[in-house]
Amino acid sequence: MKTSKIKLKEDFGIWWDMPKYKKKDIPAREHSDRYIVDIHSLNAGWPGPEQDINYWVELDNDIAVGFHEPQTGKAEFPFYKL
Repeated sequence: MKTSKIKLKEDFGIWWDMPKYKKKDIPAREHSDRYIVDIHSLNAGWPGPEQDINYWVELDNDIAVGFHEPQTGKAEFPFYKL
């Protein structure tokens, strides 16, 4: 397992720090301090039921966290055990 020096909060923080999400309860934040081991730019391999994940990462604790936009401007950040 190759671990990067980038933590989840450094990568997903661009979204999480937006005013509309800053105070929103985002359960994936509990993994903020975990390191990213792989980055995916397609839905292929995504472990959850969402069919339109265009960006997701694998963390060093075997959790996958994705960016999901079911409606334009309404992002969700699902996570699943790999």
